Amino acid sequence: MCGRYTLRKINLARAALEAMPRLPFDEFSERPRFNVAPSQIVPIVRLDTNGNRILTAARWGFIPAWAGPAPKATPINARAESIATSPMFRPAFGSRRCLVPADGFYEWKGAKPPKQPYFIHFKNDDVFAFAGLWERSSPQKDAEPIETFTIITTDPNQVAKPIHNRMPVILRRADYAGWLEPRTPISDLKKLMQPYEADGMEAYAVSLAVNSPKNDDERCVKPNLSSSLF
Repeated sequence: MCGRYTLRKINLARAALEAMPRLPFDEFSERPRFNVAPSQIVPIVRLDTNGNRILTAARWGFIPAWAGPAPKATPINARAESIATSPMFRPAFGSRRCLVPADGFYEWKGAKPPKQPYFIHFKNDDVFAFAGLWERSSPQKDAEPIETFTIITTDPNQVAKPIHNRMPVILRRADYAGWLEPRTPISDLKKLMQPYEADGMEAYAVSLAVNSPKNDDERCVKPNLSSSLF
């Protein structure tokens, strides 16, 4: 699964994803994030009703449109293998796909707690986009609708495999438009949900500070030299 990630360079992400902010856009989006956690409201990129690519804010934890006032589950991840048939995700997969800007993510290794966290990112530390699904729902009667999202996961590449049996789907920039386009055939979308090439990525152990969402600073990505993958 993908349960934490980083977005330290929101301005670069906005440019790389070619998205304009939807006004008003909260100031939090300009702050470097070292430890994005579930239930937090963070930037995503989606298409508006005119087909324009916009940067907006959504809560991490998917709530389907049909959910009642007390949804039993708000999944932060969706498996690539089943979203086309899942009652939870199938409607959003058909027409409400999004990009989730990031520049790294965390996974944990170990049979018993405290598990060792690892930071996985591009070797050049560039920004990228997870494949995501978004939804607008009104879990509370007469309340303003909220937008939520989930991150799609797939099999791990050779960098992530020693740490975890899943990794988030990272899209290539050339595939952003096709992922967002509602008319893209399902068969083409399935081809995009593959493990990202391992050559340009790396992983290293980091501090247990990342275990607490309260810690959202550079300590989270600082290498833990006392630990190793091997």
